[in-house]
Amino acid sequence: MKRPVVTDSVEILNRELAQKNLGGHWQLGLESYLSYPKTTVQPCLWKWKDVYGSLMRAGEVVSMEDAERRTVRLLNPALKERQATTHTIQFSFQYVKTGERARPHRHTAAAFRFILKGSGAYTTVNGQKCVMEEGDLILTPRLTWHDHTNDSGKPIIWLDGLDIPLVQSLQQLAFEPYPQEAQPIQKISGEVAPFYDHARLTQAPVAEFFHYKWRDTDRILRALVETVAPDRFGGYLLEFRNPMTGGPTMPTIQCALELLRPGQETEAHRHTSTVIYHAFRGKGSSFVGDERFDWEEGDSFVVPLWHPHRHLNRSSSEEAILFSMSDAPVLKSLDLYRAEPVGG
Repeated sequence: MKRPVVTDSVEILNRELAQKNLGGHWQLGLESYLSYPKTTVQPCLWKWKDVYGSLMRAGEVVSMEDAERRTVRLLNPALKERQATTHTIQFSFQYVKTGERARPHRHTAAAFRFILKGSGAYTTVNGQKCVMEEGDLILTPRLTWHDHTNDSGKPIIWLDGLDIPLVQSLQQLAFEPYPQEAQPIQKISGEVAPFYDHARLTQAPVAEFFHYKWRDTDRILRALVETVAPDRFGGYLLEFRNPMTGGPTMPTIQCALELLRPGQETEAHRHTSTVIYHAFRGKGSSFVGDERFDWEEGDSFVVPLWHPHRHLNRSSSEEAILFSMSDAPVLKSLDLYRAEPVGG
């Protein structure tokens, strides 16, 4: 008895589909179906001594005449080909020496500056002069002209956060140089909002708002410690709110501060957003998935999405403050954000 001749198969069909730029859903495999989101971003800790040493070397060999900006970028071990810290946010440190100017430009990526070392230099955003002090947060939203000038007599270092990886994935990244060497200054940020309470959204600014001053932020943070119970996952948590919308810092980035009292430890939780932390004050430990990161002032680390994490202030006498940035606004706008406690 003759066997029937097999004239077709899944393998043959797959090959012919590929030749026609087609593909079958069956080719994805069962491993594509998970009950939780999965990321290629890895937990990672960057030590300040490594970042600072690299910045100082760059200050000696990288000229502002040849480079648009003098920054050292944090590259996630899993994303080195993309040259990014996470799949949505790029985190960098910028160093401007005394007498230098970083020339003006604008881009479709939204960005911010959080000042770490030095004071008296300034960023000009759409003609608004924002004089820098340690702990200040200065925004350069999408397509705002911005340049940096250091006439303070001492060097200055700040961290940069940008949504470049997200904008690149949407194929919307664009850049434009300013036609002159510097923007004309039209106003100073103190004229826009002499004091802005970004916790209670009072005293709305009279013009475009770009500058959260540390002296205001610190006052609000101290009031939280005295009057509000700590968040079980974030300690004394202060989110920077946009005064024009009442929403997140910017549409794609949420900035926040987390203060931990001496010995304070948070509970573990996880969420669908990815968070990058910078140790602004103090020292502590963060437990991210199966890893433990011991950090001190100046260190930075990333918590990938859906990774359980908690924080501990290791000092018995000094508080710790973590500055953070996350892509939560993007997830929330798409109704993809969720969070849940872990253990306990």
